[in-house]
Amino acid sequence: MSGFFRQDARMGRISTVLGQDVLVLRRFEGVDHLNALFDYSADCLAASADVDFDRLIGTHATVTLTTKEGERPFDGIVTEARWLGSGDNGHRYRLRLRPWAFLASLRRNQRIFHNKTVVEILTELLSAYADAGALTVELANDYPELEYTVQYRESDLAFACRMMERHGISYHFRHADGAHEMVLTDQVEAHDSIGARPFRPAEGHHQEEISHFRTWRPARRITTGAIRLTDYNFKTPVAAMETDHLGDAAYEQGQIESFVWPGDYLDQGRGKVVAELRAAGERGQDRRFEAEGDIVALGAGFRVTLSGDPVPGTGGEYMCLSARHSYTADNYGSGGSDDGDGRAYDGQYVLMPVEAPLLPEQKTARADVRGPQTATVVGEGEIDCDEYGRILVRFHWDLDEAWSMRCRVSQSWAGAGWGGMVIPRIGMEVVVEFLDGDPDKPLVTGCVYNGRNPVPYDLPANKTKSVFRSDTHTGVGFNELRFEDETGREEVFVHAERDLHVGVENDHRTSVGGNLHRQVRGHETALTYGEHVSHSLALRGITTGDTLLIASGNSETVRPVSPRAFVFGDGNLRDQKHPRMNLGHARGVQRGSMLLHAAADMMISSDDEFQIQSDKSLRLASLDTLSVTTPADLKMSSQERVIVEASNGIVFNSESGIVLRSGKSRIRLSPSGKIEIDGSEVIVKGDKICLN
Repeated sequence: MSGFFRQDARMGRISTVLGQDVLVLRRFEGVDHLNALFDYSADCLAASADVDFDRLIGTHATVTLTTKEGERPFDGIVTEARWLGSGDNGHRYRLRLRPWAFLASLRRNQRIFHNKTVVEILTELLSAYADAGALTVELANDYPELEYTVQYRESDLAFACRMMERHGISYHFRHADGAHEMVLTDQVEAHDSIGARPFRPAEGHHQEEISHFRTWRPARRITTGAIRLTDYNFKTPVAAMETDHLGDAAYEQGQIESFVWPGDYLDQGRGKVVAELRAAGERGQDRRFEAEGDIVALGAGFRVTLSGDPVPGTGGEYMCLSARHSYTADNYGSGGSDDGDGRAYDGQYVLMPVEAPLLPEQKTARADVRGPQTATVVGEGEIDCDEYGRILVRFHWDLDEAWSMRCRVSQSWAGAGWGGMVIPRIGMEVVVEFLDGDPDKPLVTGCVYNGRNPVPYDLPANKTKSVFRSDTHTGVGFNELRFEDETGREEVFVHAERDLHVGVENDHRTSVGGNLHRQVRGHETALTYGEHVSHSLALRGITTGDTLLIASGNSETVRPVSPRAFVFGDGNLRDQKHPRMNLGHARGVQRGSMLLHAAADMMISSDDEFQIQSDKSLRLASLDTLSVTTPADLKMSSQERVIVEASNGIVFNSESGIVLRSGKSRIRLSPSGKIEIDGSEVIVKGDKICLN
């Protein structure tokens, strides 16, 4: 039986890692596609019933079909192997051959790519399978850098196909003995040509002739004729983004429009390119030619020129989109009715004119994110944001720690220079949603507490509190606004770690139903700009622990030595002694004036210069003694006259003497009793003059 297991002289043979003729080819069939994975099946015979599947799985196996035109290899990775039973002529096995890119369908992943072109992403993604097969890039177009691209819950293969379909990149496979390569293209010229093959009807021709098409059938199908797109870019919210591209179909419904949102572009210029790609992809699905023949060399991704007998399309060049191959070997050994009927190779092909757009159909669905996720805020320092308030986050599935793009943060309000602004800080857990479910478009919508970041007040003990507490940046402390809603303990609490500024453009009214308590450890400053400020006090007045600074135009300091009260303008003053006394009316205090009053002593002092100034008259009055004292000189000056009047006498007293001087005249009174009078002329007049 082993003498039948030789295939070197046959049209079809198979080679595997098991060695020459350990497995021999009995039947081969399969299909290959442009922009899809080929799938081949090889039925084999073996003399042994214990073929080592462990050695076969994951290795290359090559089916070679030899014709007068040369050898045509079909190489693939053995992804399945099974024993089909035994017969009179040996043990039957079936191997399934797939491209090395099939391995990329076995790995599902979540990955983030920053600032890479689609070509760089594909190269990085598929290079992980370099040991299984080669990736050849034969692209002529330029591709933009993508700020942020996410592979999310999809296989490497699905992600690669989705990216290629989006950017108009096609792929096919080239085969060699023991190897095959995946080829990326965006131009027809990058595809190999097998030259011309004739159309010959089946009647009167034989397999010994040059390979040819025996059937040729043109086909059409209706497609979307026009594409309209639009999108939105938050950096340019009012920019024109809508774009369209009209088709060139001649039939009546050829201008049916398809509107797509979002278009996945950032500006209208790129949108025009995307619209053209989508429209071209639709047009590329229209014209087809279905054919049958024995052209072994023709497969998906190859060009061929039609010659021979006249049929629609004769003389044109075509791209093979798919090919179904079928080969059956002559019998090995004797007996067995299932060993084939002696047919050799037969092929079925789908082709399109090379003039038609060569673009992949956008059929690979995006892996949508269903619902929100949480992530951790990352970055540099304690707070990391850009001019739009965007932050970086790390998703829990981001094993590479690649981080997200800058994510916008939803705020309570967002107007033109007004609204709310709270930037999530590094280490916080945030809630992230995805616009239209697109993993490439994250949006932070909230924050949540966790075991690392506890709540500001213990719960449920403080469940009636509503709190907004911040944290001092690169320091210790906080600002806080708190509401207590416990019955009988209702409270609004405000804490400023350093300064508290309140700005009121118009009126500021405060109504206190009970007591008002205020404690100032430092200085208190009151600045009044306007005509009227009124402070009304009942019973107790105002006390401070240090100084009270009152300002009206300039500043003065009132140093407390005992309890006091004060009134500005024409407001009322009431105290324990005079509860009904209205100083504003009783003393004629006018609007815009200031009155200081103390129930006991009042002292006004200054550590530096102290001035009392009035634009009109200045009046000092006392119901009792009025004293002016100083440890240094006391000086009074006037540009006019100095008038001193007294009802009961005027006393000038000095222990060192008194001098009265006017020009060249002088009178000096000495403590010794001596009186000196100097003048150029002394006149003494009186009804009676006594000289002792």
